[in-house]
Amino acid sequence: MLKLSRREFLMTSSSLAAIASGITLAGATTAKATETITVVEWGGDYLAAMKELASKQSDIGINWHVHSGGSMVIFPKIKATWPNTGIDLLTGWDASWQVIVREGWAEPVTAERVPNLADVPQSLLVKDGAGNVVNIPRTVTSLLWYCLEDAVPFEIKTIDDLLDPRLQGKICFPSPSINNNLQMVSLALHKGGDEKNMEPAWDFMKKLAKSGNIGRVANSPADISISITSGETCISFDSSSDILNIARDTRTFKIRYLTKMAKETGFRTFLLQEGWCVLKGGRADAAFKFANFAINPENNATFNREIGGIPVNSKSPVADDVKPLMFSNDEIEEYAYIPDWPYFSTQADAWMKRWEQEVMPLL
Repeated sequence: MLKLSRREFLMTSSSLAAIASGITLAGATTAKATETITVVEWGGDYLAAMKELASKQSDIGINWHVHSGGSMVIFPKIKATWPNTGIDLLTGWDASWQVIVREGWAEPVTAERVPNLADVPQSLLVKDGAGNVVNIPRTVTSLLWYCLEDAVPFEIKTIDDLLDPRLQGKICFPSPSINNNLQMVSLALHKGGDEKNMEPAWDFMKKLAKSGNIGRVANSPADISISITSGETCISFDSSSDILNIARDTRTFKIRYLTKMAKETGFRTFLLQEGWCVLKGGRADAAFKFANFAINPENNATFNREIGGIPVNSKSPVADDVKPLMFSNDEIEEYAYIPDWPYFSTQADAWMKRWEQEVMPLL
């Protein structure tokens, strides 16, 4: 990962604002460009793939930063520095857009500014109360349970199996700060609740915490990957892109996706879309230009192939190993769950507080 010198850092005013917003400096493009923007990106393969795409153009220079934790972590810091956030292009997903709509932070997205949106399904576009599009989709992904087939001590058939003593220390459970707490929504759904009735999930979670089966609490996607690939744990809940990155190392890991299973098993898959928002007050035209470049058919296919995602551009090909994670309309109805995202965006703080007060002391 490229690091700027102290001199280079101090010379970049946008970097100062971005660091104040609670994100991590991740390097900068070095090619000469007509304009430079600050982009907040996910780390790991997302950052590597996007940097590779950025290197194919020279019009827009980029100061890269990475999220420190889940997508919601950055919002209090943006609010504290608004309107001088120093961020031009912000990555996020369905739940993120609801916060951005409420706060009025988004620069309106138009077909003139992002012509390649013409090849993106209109159902993926999120609008504010005035009808303005606020997001630029780039990936369709999913969140699901999975396990290492060669490491799990028995065949996992239902969510209730997470309480089996044979899984002592084998579960990597994400905290509510990541995955928008969908891991606990899956528990709620299995026990007769949903995102608006989480009591069944909290009851199950307390039993799970007391069982000793949780060997690691993850506070970031990297925590999950490290725990699983190190052999510390063998079952978790994560995004399909992160899971695919593990599965692609077929010499070592044999992944079983706990998806497309009967509803009574509790292993529901959550579908979402991820992409960008251009924040007001920055270099909007340059940010839109780069985003449009990145979602053209070739680039959108390349990026999603690298991260294990499904392209949003209808003209982009899909990688073979991603196809098992794609859902037809009938399969979405049978196996998937699409939550009430506006409601989710209001619950993050309350869920995290309850986790810290009621679950962490039991671990």
